[in-house]
Amino acid sequence: MAERSISTSAIVDALRNPTRVLYDVDNRLLFKKLYKNKDKERLLLIVAEMEKEIFKVITVIDTSKVKKYL
Repeated sequence: MAERSISTSAIVDALRNPTRVLYDVDNRLLFKKLYKNKDKERLLLIVAEMEKEIFKVITVIDTSKVKKYL
């Protein structure tokens, strides 16, 4: 998160209120959150998985390519 300058609050908001959630065969979840930054649409992508009762974030990506990934 620090590498990509993405705030913890933005990630928590995306996990609580995603625009879309997808699942893959490995039981990983892909959270997609559409938001605005400086009046431009952006998309926050969060890959996570459940390990027993622990929710683990694998990676977080912030992109301007909304149409490509949404």
